[in-house]
Amino acid sequence: MKKIFMITLILIICSAVFAQELKNDIIQINYEKKSPAKAMMLSSLFPGAGQFYANRRSITTYIFPLIEIGLIAGYFINYNEGLDKEVDYEDYADDNYKRTQQYEVQELVIDLHNDDIYTNTHFRLDGIDKDEDGNLISIWDNNTQHFYEDIGKYDMYIFGWDDWYGGYNDDPEYLQDWIDESNRESALRAEYIGMRRDAEDSYDKAELFSFGIVANHILAAIDAVRLTRIHNREYLSNTSQLEIKFAPIFVNNNFSPALMITKRF
Repeated sequence: MKKIFMITLILIICSAVFAQELKNDIIQINYEKKSPAKAMMLSSLFPGAGQFYANRRSITTYIFPLIEIGLIAGYFINYNEGLDKEVDYEDYADDNYKRTQQYEVQELVIDLHNDDIYTNTHFRLDGIDKDEDGNLISIWDNNTQHFYEDIGKYDMYIFGWDDWYGGYNDDPEYLQDWIDESNRESALRAEYIGMRRDAEDSYDKAELFSFGIVANHILAAIDAVRLTRIHNREYLSNTSQLEIKFAPIFVNNNFSPALMITKRF
C-alpha cells in the first residue's frame, strides 16, 4: 500500500512539474511582450509585417498586404496606359503637324502685325532657329516634350496642323480671320488635345494610386501598434493570473500531495 502511495505521489509530482513547464513554455511563446516600435517599423516598410509580428491571427495581417498588391497593380496599370497614350499622341502630332507650315504662316503673321509675337522665348516653338536678323537658320524634327505641349496649348502654333494649313492655302483673308480671332479652329488640333487629356487622366489616376500606397503604409503602421498594445495587455493579464497546481509538501517526515493556489503580481 505504501509503495502504491509513493508511486502515485511520484506520478502526481512529475505530472505537476511537466504541466507547469508546458504551461510556462506556452505563456512564453504566446504571450511574450512585443515592441510597438518594431511593429510600426515593419508595417511602415511592408504592410502586414507588423501585424504578423504582433498577432498573425488578426484579419488585418492579410488585409493590408492584399490592399498593397491592388494599389501597386492599379498604379502600374494606369501609368503604363499613360505611357501608351503619350506615344499615341506624339505619333499623331508627327503625322499631322509640320514645322515648315507653321514657320511659313508665322512669318506672314509677323508681317501683318508689324510685330514679332514669337520673340518671347516662352512662345518660341523649339526646333526653329533664327539668327539675330530673324532669318531662318534651321528647322529640326527632334521634337521634345516642350514641342508636344505647345502645339496643343497655344493658338499661335495652329498653323502647322495639316487641316488648318490646307484651309489657309495662301488666302490672306483666311489668315486675317485668324488674326481677328474668328478662325482659330482645327479638328486635328482638337483631337490631339483630347488625346493629351486622356494621357494626363491616366497619369493622374496613377498618382492617386501612389497616394493610396503611402496611406496604406501609414494605416498599417498605426494598426500594427494597436495590435501590439492589445497583445501586451493580454500578456500582462496572463502573467498575473491565478494558477492552480499540485505540489508535494513535506509534513511529518513524509511527502504529501497538496493543492496550491498562486497569483503573480
